Amino acid sequence: MNLKAVALAAVLGLATPMITETLTPTAVMAQSSPRGTFQDGTWLVNIDYSNNAFTYYGENKRNGDSIYLSGASVGGNPQRRIYTWNNGGYRYRVAWRPSDPDFIRVRVISPNGQEILNRLLSRHFDI
Repeated sequence: MNLKAVALAAVLGLATPMITETLTPTAVMAQSSPRGTFQDGTWLVNIDYSNNAFTYYGENKRNGDSIYLSGASVGGNPQRRIYTWNNGGYRYRVAWRPSDPDFIRVRVISPNGQEILNRLLSRHFDI
């Protein structure tokens, strides 16, 4: 009897449930997503993931108007992910590339299909 093989099998048998629980598709998606605050001179957008849903907080820094949305649909492909929130016929879209994680493109599309916002925002780090 090979004790090393038995020990390895026991460790793998105990670790497998923990590994699969830690790496669920939801957990992987949340870790590999545009979480954080992004902004330019006019717009601030914060993307977060809580309670199994992506949230969007957008604010116009010039006039203080803001919106909070939850429950994005996720599309795109592994190279460019697109997160879409819907609110009263308006679509709020965030495009993000994992290869360039410090930038997002924010688009807002009106109910008639007209694009009313298209901005590239950079990550803001709190110090």
